[in-house]
Amino acid sequence: MTTKPTAASLMQAISAADNDPEIRGNAELNQILLTHATQLEQGKDFHQVAGDLNQALRLWGMAHLHGPKSLDPLYQATVAAAPGISAQKPYAAPSNH
Repeated sequence: MTTKPTAASLMQAISAADNDPEIRGNAELNQILLTHATQLEQGKDFHQVAGDLNQALRLWGMAHLHGPKSLDPLYQATVAAAPGISAQKPYAAPSNH
């Protein structure tokens, strides 16, 4: 059974990603997260925020070959919260196991 995404679950995913030192060290990602967290706090429709955040992460990903692994759960949270969005490859570099 899957749980229905909520604004709180999207905010939790943003917070979890923001706690990653690799993201904290990246001004561009920090700004993306801050912008969308602020929109959620201001009561903007979370489906819209999720869609906008998804687009911002995809645009960021187009300019970067790999990103912090903590972006993957955040990206998946945006896909779950914004109906009609399809998923792309993970941001994290593939592991050599």
